[in-house]
Order: sequence, then structure tokens, then C-alpha cells
Amino acid sequence: MSDTTIVIEVEWTEYERGWGQRSDGYSYHPSEEAAAKYLDDYLAKQPKEVPDYYVSPGTPRMVNVDPVFALLVDGKGIVWTEKSCKI
Repeated sequence: MSDTTIVIEVEWTEYERGWGQRSDGYSYHPSEEAAAKYLDDYLAKQPKEVPDYYVSPGTPRMVNVDPVFALLVDGKGIVWTEKSCKI
């Protein structure tokens, strides 16, 4: 088994009117297709008007992670973390 495995990482940012923005964690997906579908579904549910509070995804990117973490991502389909797990 290799020391790292590639998964897709998306950084999320929280925006709140009057307070600004801050990091809202990371989501990990087993493939580019899985990440694209998750983001498409998420964005389709958002209101047309800008709300006072919302969370926005960044651009999905391939990252190397520990193989055990990659197995977790593959098994669950999506994993959320507070900090980046890339190696």
C-alpha cells in the first residue's frame, strides 16, 4: 500500500452579513465526479437572493491523504473536517 492516496478536497467559506467571512471546513469526496455531483446538488438548493448567512464551496482539487483516511472517504462517500487533511 502506498503512503498516500488521492481524494478530492473542497474548502468551504462561511459568509455572514455584518460579520464577514471565515473558513467553514473541508469536504472530501472519493472522485471528481462525486464532488461535482455533490456541489451541483448543493448549489441547486440555494435561494436566488443572497441570504444574510450562507456557505460557499471553493474549487475542488486533488490532494494526497493518508490511505486510511481515503478508505473512510470512499466508504462514507463524503467526510467533513475542520482542518485540511492533505499531506
